[in-house]
Amino acid sequence: MQSRPQKAPLHLVVSCLLLIQVFLTGILFATASKDVKKLPVRYQQWFNRDAAYLITDEEKGAFLHLSTDEERDKFIDHFWEIRNPNPGSPTNTYRDEIYERIQYANQNFGHEGWRTDRGRIYILFGKPQQKALYVGQANVRPMEIWFYSSPHKALPPFFYIVFYQRDTGDEFRLYSPYMDGPDKLVTGTGAENDRLTALKVIDRSLGREVARTTLSLLPDEPVDLDAATSSLTSDVMLGTIRNLANNPFNKEMLDQHRRLLEAVSHRIVISGEFLEVLTAPLVDSHGDTNLHYVLRLKRPEDFTLQQAQDEQYYFSVEVVARVLAPDNKPIFEQERKVSQFLISQQVEQVKNKLFGYEGTLPLPPGKYTVEFVLSNELNKTAFREQKEIVIPDPPAKGLQLTAVVPFAEAETGITSPTVRPFTAAGVKFTPSSGEGVALGQGRDLKFFYQIWAPPADPRSYGSAKLIAEYAVGRMGMHDTKTLQDELQRSEFDANGTLINGKKIPISDLKPGNYRMVVTVSDPATRERAFSSLNFRVVSSEPANRIWDVIDPSASDDARLGVGESQRALCYLSQGKDSEAIGWLTRSYRKDPSNEVVRSKLVELLFAKQQFQQIAVLYGNAGVTEHTDEQTILRIAESFHKLGQVGKSIQLLEGIVPGRQSGPLYLTLSSYYQQVGETQKAADTERKGKMIASLPPKS
Repeated sequence: MQSRPQKAPLHLVVSCLLLIQVFLTGILFATASKDVKKLPVRYQQWFNRDAAYLITDEEKGAFLHLSTDEERDKFIDHFWEIRNPNPGSPTNTYRDEIYERIQYANQNFGHEGWRTDRGRIYILFGKPQQKALYVGQANVRPMEIWFYSSPHKALPPFFYIVFYQRDTGDEFRLYSPYMDGPDKLVTGTGAENDRLTALKVIDRSLGREVARTTLSLLPDEPVDLDAATSSLTSDVMLGTIRNLANNPFNKEMLDQHRRLLEAVSHRIVISGEFLEVLTAPLVDSHGDTNLHYVLRLKRPEDFTLQQAQDEQYYFSVEVVARVLAPDNKPIFEQERKVSQFLISQQVEQVKNKLFGYEGTLPLPPGKYTVEFVLSNELNKTAFREQKEIVIPDPPAKGLQLTAVVPFAEAETGITSPTVRPFTAAGVKFTPSSGEGVALGQGRDLKFFYQIWAPPADPRSYGSAKLIAEYAVGRMGMHDTKTLQDELQRSEFDANGTLINGKKIPISDLKPGNYRMVVTVSDPATRERAFSSLNFRVVSSEPANRIWDVIDPSASDDARLGVGESQRALCYLSQGKDSEAIGWLTRSYRKDPSNEVVRSKLVELLFAKQQFQQIAVLYGNAGVTEHTDEQTILRIAESFHKLGQVGKSIQLLEGIVPGRQSGPLYLTLSSYYQQVGETQKAADTERKGKMIASLPPKS
């Protein structure tokens, strides 16, 4: 009988695989190095220094396969342009900033300061928001602590970076809370190999906050000062920083920039000369604020239809709305593509009409900058406009009016479970042009606005009324005419809002520029609120009518919780973590397969030590191949904090063979140690350190 081959122990198989990985990694690096050395010196310098921390593996391969200097120059130009915060502009502030950072690193961190750990961090993130230097302290090695606020999706919103100098004259090196620990920061035999004693030395010499930072680089991560233990969350972050260029979030951002660059690289109209943007904040049926917007071309000839082989006509447009915080940091980006065939009758109907696109953005109260880009994919033309947006807080008392929106048409009886552009209380309004709308003599001025009041049961108002007054006139002409309406308070919804549409005849107005002031007052409390609209009366009817298409993805977004997650990102940008958790939870309930949402939700819950909720999230969806390392570590540590270290071990044992991650192995080792599995702990720690010593894959 033929004997069955014996299987090698798992730890021997893993060790062999790691040795093979080290060997292959060395070969790949040696091959790439030879290819770089074949380049002219100036391209070697760009590849090895200027772009060293920014270039992705795919970009490295593409650059090394180029055969001419002309191709390399074009590649470098494109490399910087897709990272330009304002694609198509004559200046590239990102590229200029990177070269300034490289110069600063060389001037302040040594002859080739860009190569140092401090140089890497400075080039990637720029000047730290806060910086502290600790030198000349008894029993504590020289240290620098930098603090950053990062908008990068792959990194925590706030984090510290710690550097330390092992010996006099050495470079300051990057400090790892887990791999180094507080004992690497102190001198003297009594503390050098004792984390707890070392932490106490740092606490006495530099203070509690510095001592805490040596255990965790994340300000909101819970730490155990009594045991001087560190989780691997900080080390995972440092690993992400070391290979930030190849992080999936970074590559996704670059892909978005490539698409945007493609849209704007053909012909850009930066001013509002050819594109009009009208926006209005409205409260929806759930009591949440949304920004409704329409992008409309000012000339019919700027929109193109194309004829297909079957003689049908079609159009294809792309709309991008980039939402930025007041400090110009990106919050989220909404991208839409709309393509549609038109029958011959429809083509006749849209001829000589002004094309418009209507959409909404789920913005909670706050200040924003929104950059809109409307691209016609057929004639490769893109129009861009930027707006400063303020979404006001609904009033705690009194009244408030939104902007007055002129409209061309109104359709009643609309029922929709999702937020539709310029739709409220069952009425869909098609907005006219915004400020300065032109009306022919004899036409009516049609407009709507929304009144905001504190939420209340409409029945509680009884027969109470509001007075709406409309004053129309020309500035300085003393020809103001006033109309009044009565509004029933009982018509408000439970969220405290009322949409009021109005039609005012202007047949007796002479041509000229007019201003309408809307005043809504409460006779009982004498509270008043105001809004206004500028418009023009012209002698002849404006020739061009409008033709709008509506966001086609609203129902899909509602089903997948996209709006909820985007609203959460807005709250995060405002530092309102509790509100963000609520909205991320709603988003995740709609789409439990969304790992990005779950990752951010786990991060916020972990910071608030809500470990039981994290355990519930894990129970609902487990861990998939798309679950990132930081989320896995937080889930495992949550079980540990709940006194269920066995579940922590079970979770990691099922993951580490396929992940080959140093932090995951090291964390598993620490759990083995806690349950008395010393041999497993030693083997797993050795594997983890071997993996952690490998350079990033390329």
